[in-house]
Amino acid sequence: MKKRKNGTGTVVKLSGDRYEPYVARLLIGKNIEGKPIYYDIDTFKEELDAIVCLENYHKNPYTLYVKEEKYNRIATFPNKPYPLAPVKNPNNIIIEKVKKDNYTFKQLYEDFKKVKMLTKEEGEKDRLYHIRPKNKSFGYHYCRSMITAFNNSKSLHNKLYKDLRLSDFKQALEESQKSKESQRQMINLFTNLDKFALEEDIIEKGYSQLITTTTNNRKEIKKLNNSIVEKNKLFSYEQIDYLWNFTLKSNGRQKNHKQYWEEFIRDFWLMLIYTGMRADELLSVYNANIFLDDNYLIGGLKTDAGINREIPIHPAVKTLFQKYYNPKNEFLFTRSNGMKVDYAYYFYHFQYNFEKLHSEVSDHTAHDARHTLRNELRKINIKDIIINSIIGHSNNDVGEDIYSHVSIEEKLEAIKMITYKQQKKLYILASNQ
Repeated sequence: MKKRKNGTGTVVKLSGDRYEPYVARLLIGKNIEGKPIYYDIDTFKEELDAIVCLENYHKNPYTLYVKEEKYNRIATFPNKPYPLAPVKNPNNIIIEKVKKDNYTFKQLYEDFKKVKMLTKEEGEKDRLYHIRPKNKSFGYHYCRSMITAFNNSKSLHNKLYKDLRLSDFKQALEESQKSKESQRQMINLFTNLDKFALEEDIIEKGYSQLITTTTNNRKEIKKLNNSIVEKNKLFSYEQIDYLWNFTLKSNGRQKNHKQYWEEFIRDFWLMLIYTGMRADELLSVYNANIFLDDNYLIGGLKTDAGINREIPIHPAVKTLFQKYYNPKNEFLFTRSNGMKVDYAYYFYHFQYNFEKLHSEVSDHTAHDARHTLRNELRKINIKDIIINSIIGHSNNDVGEDIYSHVSIEEKLEAIKMITYKQQKKLYILASNQ
């Protein structure tokens, strides 16, 4: 091995029969007599590994925690001193109290994961029952995408986060060689880490907002932009009529498994269009919270305004609720094995048993149904306070006490006016306004 440049450390082989005899060593100063004082970063089986350790340290230097007695013996420092911190117990400090301004990408992610993301157990509760701790920012599926994005960003793991620039993020995207969607997940992760690092005063400027995916395919970019613009398209009256009237492709035979799910997607979308619920909200409705005789159900997720709200059942879809309602089951929508139909299961059948068969409506998402109802209620001039009490949005301009006192009778009167046909404007006011 060539002699290393002065000030870059050295590799020393320790005496005796050791499992890891090679030490990556740095000269951190000299005592009053001029004798060297060293800091050993780590030991290794092979000399080459120790050299790589030194190289990595100089690329991404971090604070070296040394015992106070050793630090106090240093009389002179090297021309380019290392960042040193005297402590009583360096072994514990190195693990537990690394200075945040010297965090690597991986260390920042681990802190971010503890503070913002769901644990495995919390993730399962969120996935199955949509129960999420109030102090956690992201849901199950979003957390899974960020874990994947972190695993795809290996080239950044050991780099100092405060030293990362736009070029580093772009290089990581290129080296990942992942699809456009995977790269978008990585950009989401970088954006969230930047925000977290700014909150913790680890960085003064974030570069994630400047990042774009590495594709040069103009058609792909145009398609992506169009999908964003059209994310919240409304169902037309003709498309809603189509959902009500299409016939299954059964050729006169009894419905098979695929046709059952084809019909389920149709029914599910109609129920969303007439209730304004989110897909996850409707999938999570308990049969015990459905009151068919009184034409309403209790459901809702996500926000304080949306949780456990009274949602009117439109007369047009009451028969669909009756079709799936079974008091013996816990949830309204249940698979043959007794498990709840979750979003992933719904989306699988949408892709494989509905989307290709019904091009007339397949450009929509389930979330479009929610915006369709909101738009229709506004077209007939239903007051926002009533719309929000049905949809589950918060009312920023009114007191929460007024919001909470919109009665189910008022909601039912409003929802019954929805016909999804051309009609005159009507005006409905909350009784206490």
